[in-house]
Amino acid sequence: MRTKEPIIKKALIMLVVCISLTGGSAYLLKFGVTNWNYLQMKESEVAGTVHINPDIIHISLSEFKGQNLYLLEDDVVRDRLVQNPYVKDVRILRIFPSTLKVVIEERLPIAYIQTDQDEYFLIDDQGVLLDIVDLSDGLDVPVFCEIDINNLTLGQEITDTNFKILLDVYKTLKDTYHDFLASVDELCIEDGDVIISEKERGVRFIIGDRDFDERLEKLVFAYQNFGVATYSEIDVRFSDPIHELVILR
Repeated sequence: MRTKEPIIKKALIMLVVCISLTGGSAYLLKFGVTNWNYLQMKESEVAGTVHINPDIIHISLSEFKGQNLYLLEDDVVRDRLVQNPYVKDVRILRIFPSTLKVVIEERLPIAYIQTDQDEYFLIDDQGVLLDIVDLSDGLDVPVFCEIDINNLTLGQEITDTNFKILLDVYKTLKDTYHDFLASVDELCIEDGDVIISEKERGVRFIIGDRDFDERLEKLVFAYQNFGVATYSEIDVRFSDPIHELVILR
């Protein structure tokens, strides 16, 4: 039994030594990573930009130069970049030893908003204001007319009820009637009714205030079969129990 005591002591000593070495190594590693100038951010790379000038992203990232690349928190970088209204999300990568790379997911413009003050903004498919623009900029997208944006600033989402209705109509056209959407010039609400205007002759398509899926289907059928050459309006609001009615004017 006496021979076991030295063995236990040696085991305890080895355990203490191992714990000390592990703790010391962890401290030295953390100290080295924290203070080693070789790991400071010196360069940036930007990927994924289409509408955003990548130089703008590089300028934003320059704020982090000199900071330890591996201690820089992703959320800090992301929060800085999403201040740009066109930036929807950011994936952050580190390239050893000193390059910070960001992959940008952009908000893509899908329409103009014409406000009741006759200003024009670009919006994405979530209704986020991207930029104030001149309508002559040449982007081939429809206009949502006379929307109250309640003094929102760029990067904020439009909450106006009429706008939400028009956005839903737009998404239905985009998902189901993409070819027809290419002919759409404006989407508006007048006296509670959704009105769509086409580009060629300014013909008005009166959709109403409900049953949008069924009425858009009826509209596209009428457009494809009757055309617009001799009409100023196509009204699809009315129906009876037997026949679906399209009123041509």
